Amino acid sequence: MALASPFIVFAAVSALRSTSNDPRQWLPKSFAETDDYDWFGEQFGSDEIAVVSWPGCTIDDSRVSEVSAKLEASPLFDTVLSGPSVLAEMTESPNGMSRSSALRRLRGILVGPDLETTCLVLSTSAAGQADRVAAVEQIEQVTVSETDLDRSELRLGGPTVDAAAIDRESRRLLFQLAGFSALISFVIASLRMKSLRVAMIVLVVAGYSTAVALAILYLSGSKMNLLMTMLPPLIYVLSISSAVHLANYYRDSVLDSKCNDPLRKAISHGFMPCVLAATTTAIGLISLVMSKIEPIQEFGLYAAAGVLSSLTVLFTMLPAALHLFPPKINPDEATKANPKTTVAHLNASSRYIAFVNSRHLPILIVCLTAMAFFGWGLPYVKSTVKLQDRFLPDSDAIQDYQWLESNIGPMVPLEVLVRFDKDDPRELSEQLNVVAKVQAEIQSSEEQVVTMSAVNLSSALPSGSSIRDILERKIINSPVTLKRLMEAHFFARTETEQLWRITVRAEAIGDLDYGRFAERLKNRIDPLLAKENARGMYTGVIPLIYKAQRQLLQDLFRSFLAAFAVIGVVLVFVLRSFTAAALAMIPNLFPAVVVFGGLEWINVPIQIGSVMTASAALGIAVDDTVHFLTWFRRGLHNGLPRSSALEDAFERCAGAMMHTTFICAGGLLVFTVSSFVPILHFSCLMVALLLSALVGDLVLLPSILAGPLGKPFEKSVAPASQP
Repeated sequence: MALASPFIVFAAVSALRSTSNDPRQWLPKSFAETDDYDWFGEQFGSDEIAVVSWPGCTIDDSRVSEVSAKLEASPLFDTVLSGPSVLAEMTESPNGMSRSSALRRLRGILVGPDLETTCLVLSTSAAGQADRVAAVEQIEQVTVSETDLDRSELRLGGPTVDAAAIDRESRRLLFQLAGFSALISFVIASLRMKSLRVAMIVLVVAGYSTAVALAILYLSGSKMNLLMTMLPPLIYVLSISSAVHLANYYRDSVLDSKCNDPLRKAISHGFMPCVLAATTTAIGLISLVMSKIEPIQEFGLYAAAGVLSSLTVLFTMLPAALHLFPPKINPDEATKANPKTTVAHLNASSRYIAFVNSRHLPILIVCLTAMAFFGWGLPYVKSTVKLQDRFLPDSDAIQDYQWLESNIGPMVPLEVLVRFDKDDPRELSEQLNVVAKVQAEIQSSEEQVVTMSAVNLSSALPSGSSIRDILERKIINSPVTLKRLMEAHFFARTETEQLWRITVRAEAIGDLDYGRFAERLKNRIDPLLAKENARGMYTGVIPLIYKAQRQLLQDLFRSFLAAFAVIGVVLVFVLRSFTAAALAMIPNLFPAVVVFGGLEWINVPIQIGSVMTASAALGIAVDDTVHFLTWFRRGLHNGLPRSSALEDAFERCAGAMMHTTFICAGGLLVFTVSSFVPILHFSCLMVALLLSALVGDLVLLPSILAGPLGKPFEKSVAPASQP
């Protein structure tokens, strides 16, 4: 393993450096909405943009043109539009309009409500999309150098800027917070395990397992993304969990005066529960591949692979380390060094189990009542993928969007396509009249939206038969106008259709329900288009956000139920009893029901990062359940009554369970300082799930085993053969 470490470290570091957060990867796959969005991109080009402005950025500000010229020369951007450039084009064209009329038509898109404040809208090229951080940094550098402004005065928005912010946060998570997380875990492990050497061995094993998981990611050709940045800490804490349990078995074997080979005994005792725990955890994680959202699929796949590979590291590296560097645990001194502590610990365990044995029914009722109370909120759990729910309210991203929406206009696009047959007899001017009617219908909606189409770039559409009207129609129908509209990406032709694009912008910051808004819009526009012998198509970010939002809940419940079913089947074979397996799954349901049901009670929506936690937590909860039941069944197998078997299992497992929970929770809590809300939610939920899983395994599970419900576990165990 030492010889292999340079190659593993190289692959792991290479994986950490290969960060890619493409906004498209968050879109649900295999849906008509995604296909429509892709088709729209083929006809009109990518809608990925970056928006930049600053206080004092006005139509007459000469710095706007200077910044625009510099950025347009960059290979990172295809086109750069600004209020002054579009205004000049609209007023200087053959049918040019007045400055005031042009400004009104650009209001909310390139010009603010005051008709003075403006912005630059940059279309990101393929090179810019390959490195969005570099693209945003170039915007900042050019703008600062040309305007003499401070970086803090710039106001940035758009998908490119959002993705760059996520990339930056990913790198901070990997290279700053992850290291601090490992340090916190090491400190807690040292304090809890009361042995610096054991703590070091456990954490080196966990670190090696994490590096192997990252190497698998790199060697398979995948890249890190924001969700994947949680792979290292997750594998790290899961590896710690298994390593602590195995180290605990080793310590118990050393303290057993009858044991001649503590390491062999520890492995024989820990092999089956650790394998079962890792398998069930991997099942919980692999169920995430059922998601329609690619980053969640990849996370589930590589997390499961990481958990299984860590099992190999656990049973090779940990025994070798314990053999080469055995911790100083003297069986005689261990009991004599501090007999009061040992006796107090045993007495506390005995008193607790005695309390559970005598009060198992009230404890069970309280736990099940809590599950029912919190579970009542599960059907009403909400999800969100809106921008304002991805960043903290005081973050730069939210502050910039609030400024842009107040001083320019709404930022979230919905694309409406008006579709005519290719052989439609109407001239462009007549088709444009239909587009104008649709646009007017959209603008009359009660939501605060702005629109932009070919109508905005054209003078008043002529409807009379005067010579002036005839000339204006000729100009509109001319090839020059057609070319200009196609270059502006507001008109396109396919082999079968003529397409007119209307860009609708809605608020990024606010309470607008994108799904209902898109549905209301469709219900109002479709009848109008039917009368005009045309068709409509609705695509863009808003329909996809709504679809992804609904998909999150479906993914959460589907993956959790799949993991629950498969783990349940595994436990049926292990426990040799359907009833015992069903009862054993109740404590494993406890954390998910309590935590996710609690989210609805405190009105916190589920984020993308939240989806991964339910299945992962199920696997983690089963981890401790398997260890506890293994020792409980061994006690029954050796002829102990249920109460004594329960006490023995508690004494052997409770300490390790608490160690792993506190070590893992301490390491994950570090990520709550992230400014990216999905990661913050992931870490908070994982900690809450870990703590509630501890309650489920040390409170709810013993109450089940101590009462009449524990009899199926007795029947599923064959008694030890008598000599």
